[in-house]
Amino acid sequence: MNWYVKEKDFPEKDSMEDKLKFLINYAVLAPSSHNTQPWKFSIKGNNIEIYVDFTRQLHEVDPEKRELYISVGCAISNLLLAAEHFGFGYKLKYFTGEEGELVAIIELYPDKRETDLELFSQIFLRQTNRGEYEPKEIEGEKLQKLKACVDDLRLDLITDQKTKSEIAKLISLAHKIQLSNKAFRKELASWPRHNWSKAGDGMAGYAFSIPSIMSLFGSFFIRTFDISKSQAKKDEELANKAPIIGILSSTEDGKLSWVKVGVTFEKVMLMATKLNLSIAFFNQPIEVPELRKELRTLLGIAEFPQLMFRIGYTKPTKYTPRRRLEEVIV
Repeated sequence: MNWYVKEKDFPEKDSMEDKLKFLINYAVLAPSSHNTQPWKFSIKGNNIEIYVDFTRQLHEVDPEKRELYISVGCAISNLLLAAEHFGFGYKLKYFTGEEGELVAIIELYPDKRETDLELFSQIFLRQTNRGEYEPKEIEGEKLQKLKACVDDLRLDLITDQKTKSEIAKLISLAHKIQLSNKAFRKELASWPRHNWSKAGDGMAGYAFSIPSIMSLFGSFFIRTFDISKSQAKKDEELANKAPIIGILSSTEDGKLSWVKVGVTFEKVMLMATKLNLSIAFFNQPIEVPELRKELRTLLGIAEFPQLMFRIGYTKPTKYTPRRRLEEVIV
């Protein structure tokens, strides 16, 4: 099902296992780094166990597993929204303090209270849109609604051009550092997908506004050539033109905080979708330790930057692929 899941197909009269399996359709629509979808689920009675899939870690870009856990947090966020919508209450317990793949257990029970459809209804519509954004100012009311999605984290929404330009320089420098590394390029080259691909994961060319014919050669060019200068220039321009650059930061910097960043960030993305805004990641400076420190200094914050992204208006694109439920339920 995945992107084609329909609310009316919820198995109201079927077993608890079937109902919980249906909820996972929504969890897997969450965003993830390189669309790796590094999550697994197990249904045990009234519980859904959520695991991180270490086989999908990006060792070069994410050696600390930060983005791995953030991605799983995004999936948890969707799962909780779906549970509430289909008449479940829940108890959520995290297990990130322990070794192993288990991240959280959600215990579900019937709870027919009325729920707010505001974010749930956006799960089907949310996209990570990497195209160029219109140079159109975003209304202050919309910015306040994005900030209202964030509780115990810090969300900076950068609008002044001077700061955006400084951040754009960090993005450019991060690209040059990362893409000049052959091992980094080899790993990155594993994830682009051409526009006709039937693969259930990875980054489709159309998500980057790459024409279909050119998308056939994406992996080859990344693996073979040092594209650091051209990519750095392109993304520096995109950052400078973006109406807003957002940075989500936390007071702690470990597995639990990373998961919670993901839970919150997915809500921000869903609210942005409701407001007809698009979001695309610009996390490169956070992936390079020395540049992450520079970003923190530039922002003048005590918190740890965890995710950086641009926000703006652009045309919708096609949805990125998802793996079948049979591949993520264990």
